[in-house]
Amino acid sequence: MGLCALVGLFLPHALDHIQATTLDTATSPLFYLAATLALGVFLAFYQARRGHPPNLRTTLWLGYLLYISIVEELAFRLLFPLWLGESINLMSAILVSNLMFAGIHYITLRWHWWNCLFVFAGGMGFSHMLASYENLTLVILAHWFFTFLNTPIPPRDRLTSAE
Repeated sequence: MGLCALVGLFLPHALDHIQATTLDTATSPLFYLAATLALGVFLAFYQARRGHPPNLRTTLWLGYLLYISIVEELAFRLLFPLWLGESINLMSAILVSNLMFAGIHYITLRWHWWNCLFVFAGGMGFSHMLASYENLTLVILAHWFFTFLNTPIPPRDRLTSAE
C-alpha cells in the first residue's frame, strides 16, 4: 500500500491535490494533532479494556493502522481517482479506484471475496466523505478508526486469544 501511495505522489498535480485537501489541517494543526492524539488514546484505552494493555506491540499496531490509513487514503481516495479522472469521468474513476482497493484487500483479508464487498462499500463511503468535506485528514482519521474496529489487535494476538 505504501508503494501505491508513493507512486501516486509522482502523478501530475499530486501535491496540489494533497495541499487542497489538507488546507484545514494546515490552518489548524493543533486541532488535528489533538484529534489524532485523542483518537489514539481512545483506541489504546479500548485495547486495554479488551485485555490488551498498552505495550510496544499494541502501540506499534496502532501506528501501523494509522500508516495504512494515510497511504490508502492518499492513493485510493485522492490521487488515483483524480489521475484516472483525466481519462474517464470522475465517478467511474472513483469506482475503478475503489475496485482496485477492494481487490488488493482480497489478498490481505485471507482470500474471502465477501470481505472485499465491505472494503469496497467502505471505500466508496470514504470517497463520498472526501468529496463532501474536501478534508483528507478527516477521512484518514475515520479510516483509522474503522480499520481499528476491524482489527483492534495485532494478528498473532488474535490467534493466541482464540486458543
